[in-house]
Amino acid sequence: MNHKPISITDPVRLEAAKELILKHRTKSGKQAQYELYGFLFGLRVQIDRVDHAPTSGDFAPLIGKKRIASLFTAYDLVVEFRGVWKTDAEAKVIAWEAASNA
Repeated sequence: MNHKPISITDPVRLEAAKELILKHRTKSGKQAQYELYGFLFGLRVQIDRVDHAPTSGDFAPLIGKKRIASLFTAYDLVVEFRGVWKTDAEAKVIAWEAASNA
């Protein structure tokens, strides 16, 4: 099934996704400047680091629309995490959900 990614713009949802990623990064010990996460909602939220890269140039091919859409076969939410600022609190997140889930 082809899922069209829809950007999430609600600041509360974006902040919640960021907080979950920050906890996951601390717990897993895996941290990169650019990361792509998949969220699966159920009894508990499952968070998987799908991809990562050291630079924006390396990261760009990993976050194309077709790639994001393909991840909705396994995840309910896909989140791009850009932690290239001085602190993780300043990190930026971009999130998508599938049009069929919206």
